[in-house]
Amino acid sequence: MFFLPTDGPEPLHHLPPSLPIGIGILASLAFSAWLAWYLSTPIRHLRAAFGATAAGQLDTRIGARMGRRRDEIADLGRHFDQMAGQLQTLVSSQQRLLHDVSHELRSPLARLEAAIGLARQRPEKLNDTLDRIEREAVRLDQLVGELLTLSRMQAGMARPADEEIDLVELIREIALDARFEVQATGRHVEFVGAGEALVIANAELLHRALENVVRNAVKFTNEGTAVEVEITRHDNSNQLLVTVSDRGPGVPEAELQAIFEPFFRSETKVKKAGFGLGLAIARRAIETHGGSIRAGNRPDGGLKIEIVLPADY
Repeated sequence: MFFLPTDGPEPLHHLPPSLPIGIGILASLAFSAWLAWYLSTPIRHLRAAFGATAAGQLDTRIGARMGRRRDEIADLGRHFDQMAGQLQTLVSSQQRLLHDVSHELRSPLARLEAAIGLARQRPEKLNDTLDRIEREAVRLDQLVGELLTLSRMQAGMARPADEEIDLVELIREIALDARFEVQATGRHVEFVGAGEALVIANAELLHRALENVVRNAVKFTNEGTAVEVEITRHDNSNQLLVTVSDRGPGVPEAELQAIFEPFFRSETKVKKAGFGLGLAIARRAIETHGGSIRAGNRPDGGLKIEIVLPADY
């Protein structure tokens, strides 16, 4: 008996042996191509972002281009965004500082030029003109001195804190000096503090920081009012709390942090004396000593600045 062959799939053992190998190779190639694309795309984004940043485009960010990735490359992209943001802030601050310094220098230099011109035109008023020139020269010297102090602290070049000083005695001395200087203006400085509070500090730098805060309060407190300076232990811990409160116009809530920036200019119409560097120097000096400084408005009017410093015991 004879049987005719029937149509149907060819048994696997009859397939060419090279076909499964070819399918495997094609699948491997496809997976390799996808993996190469998956890895190279964010790297290209990073390379382009680094190039843009190097060219001065400091607002470059790549976090959004990473999509939903949760691998090390995505972490690298987030770190890049943080670095670019900090770099943009730093460069912007330096540019703003340069602009502010130029602005502050322009006024006394213009007055010096005017005084020199007046001296040439009216020799009979030479003495008055020389007095004016001397005042402007002193003002320029103070500005340059404060800028150098601020620059050294920002660069970490300040002398290290290596002296043990009594903070109560230091603040009492500053308060007494300020009281003596303003007694003829109808203002007063009150000091509250007792005992001994030792801190490890750069005495000169800390003295200047605290003096700047007290002088700023004296400058803005209303005539006939007192500036209150007090030192206490902070929350029964090993931290010391220094508060300086005035009875002046206060500061808008939105500007309480900005007043510690160099050359800060308030949007209010309160007349501002000085260069706007005193509180900036104070903040950096306090932070150099491991402390903190913040400002707040008093409920009954005026500004209150709180300084926290670690005690040496």
